[in-house]
Amino acid sequence: MTYTQQIKESKRVLGLIEALEDNESLEFAYGIGFKGVANVYSLKCYIDALGDKSYSVWSNYSGMNVGSLTNTRVHCYTYDMMSQRTVYSFKLWEMEIGLTIDK
Repeated sequence: MTYTQQIKESKRVLGLIEALEDNESLEFAYGIGFKGVANVYSLKCYIDALGDKSYSVWSNYSGMNVGSLTNTRVHCYTYDMMSQRTVYSFKLWEMEIGLTIDK
């Protein structure tokens, strides 16, 4: 898939993410887990006092901060107890979006 095709396929998902308001989340399935079932994640939006948005991605038991949101990917990071940085990049065009949930 060319980069132009990736941007085109990712546009809808990027628009849904950018439309989130404070404390809203978007559930999505991404990849296949250990037992052959799709992994389900929740992308949550936070808005600070200055109006700047930040995001985090959560699974059932852990979460990662979103470092950047590009036209084709969500770049995430987290630190463990030993200050070891772990990074992961979700491809927007491979996300299967669920419902937007207000919490």
